[in-house]
Amino acid sequence: MSDLIVLNEENAKVYDRLVVSLESGLGTLQVLLAVCDNSAMRQEIIRRYEQELGSQGVRVYRLALNHDEPSLLQALIDGQIDMNQQAIATVLGAEKLSNLGTNNREKLDSFLGYLQWTREALRGYPLPIVLWLPSALLVEVAQKAPDFWSWRSGGSFQFGFAKLNLPIDNTDKDPIFKPIDNPQKSSSVLSIKQLESSLAEALVTWGEDSSNIEPIYNQLGRAYVERVCRGETENLKHEIELAETYLNMAIALQKKFKRDYDLTYSLNSLANMYKFLCYWDKAESLYKESLQILEKLEDRRGIAYIWGVLGDIERERGNWDTAESLYRQSLQLIIELDDRSMMATSWGQLGDIERYRGNWDAAESLYRQSLQLSTELDDRPLMATSWGVLGDIERKRGDWDAAESLYRQSLAVEEELGNRAGMASSWGVLGDIERNRGNWDAAESLYKLSLQLRTELGDLVGIAMVSFDFALLEKQRGNLTLSQQYYDKAKTIYKQIGAIKDLESIEKEWQT
Repeated sequence: MSDLIVLNEENAKVYDRLVVSLESGLGTLQVLLAVCDNSAMRQEIIRRYEQELGSQGVRVYRLALNHDEPSLLQALIDGQIDMNQQAIATVLGAEKLSNLGTNNREKLDSFLGYLQWTREALRGYPLPIVLWLPSALLVEVAQKAPDFWSWRSGGSFQFGFAKLNLPIDNTDKDPIFKPIDNPQKSSSVLSIKQLESSLAEALVTWGEDSSNIEPIYNQLGRAYVERVCRGETENLKHEIELAETYLNMAIALQKKFKRDYDLTYSLNSLANMYKFLCYWDKAESLYKESLQILEKLEDRRGIAYIWGVLGDIERERGNWDTAESLYRQSLQLIIELDDRSMMATSWGQLGDIERYRGNWDAAESLYRQSLQLSTELDDRPLMATSWGVLGDIERKRGDWDAAESLYRQSLAVEEELGNRAGMASSWGVLGDIERNRGNWDAAESLYKLSLQLRTELGDLVGIAMVSFDFALLEKQRGNLTLSQQYYDKAKTIYKQIGAIKDLESIEKEWQT
């Protein structure tokens, strides 16, 4: 740091929190608001964290708001950011907008308007963004861009001035704010070892009950959740326990320091892992706790999300009417919010219900609504899902060629995205198609690919499904003893996880 600029103790602590937030957020979208009215101090702080992170191999971008189009998104576009590496972005220029005077108020209003409606557009930039503001403008952001204020990454990192008394809850908190619509997306490129090393240092510096420790507990817990859900664990049971331990520590501190938004994300992250593992009761309990907080915060988008995942749980339990009711509650709120991405997901969820009921035409109509919108949004994961379920409908109708074409479209995207769960599912159904065509060796090869990947992922439902597929295949081949063994394995798993409807379904099919 320059000899001419020395941070006092309070500003040094704010700087440390900012660096911890940047390091823990690498690889995911975060917008961090930094506040400083002293231009020399602002430039020195930026220089320091750029140097500190740059020495770790992080690419640093320094961007400026466009005077004619003062949009945060446009600044990122103009910066031509390389998405294939660790990166952070610093965005300057808001201080100039604040000094334009009353005659140029429209420029500042444009900036605030862009912030208010920028969430969906920024999702394509998975990196921490430090947006620097003058203290006077921070109040206007809170008042005139409330949607942005509600989802930005935490409170403000304020240098050189006392904290402002803003008319918004949680402004004196500094939660690490993460999106919840895609919980399996990687939240950090930092390794577990790096995060645990940071935790050890932070514990020595701040102590275990410090608010500064919570983001690291949260990040470690999420990292282990991701490993579990991606099937990357070396010891599944141990890493599940570590995810639980770290997230519960984060939850305890979030409750202590009243970081309500962060609390919902930690609860949801742990619930997502339980949902993946088919621990329906544990997942449901955490989602409902999160729902209570979101209702208190009047976060309608978050409420819609929770209703949707509670619908998923009821669907997995076989309670299709209850699931449909929850999905429709979610969809009604999503339509009011005009969230097109969530609409596409909801139509797909309702299509699932009709598919399970055997209402192929109704299901196809809903899935095609979902596919049309996801295509417009270029949401490739959802496009892959839609092609897959449309392929399943054609398979149920007995049109094997149409089904195969749709599944291969889905598989190509899943492979492009590296979605191992999606690849396992596609291989399994392509195996079903070959089995129904009488190509038993081809079917066996595809089933083995699916089973191997599902086993690596710890996907109990998927393992049960493929086991039953093998049972049907060996039954057709006349290997009745082996067939019975696969069938018993599938039944045992379905009983263990409480998938009663799936159990009833295979028992009915087994008797035909």
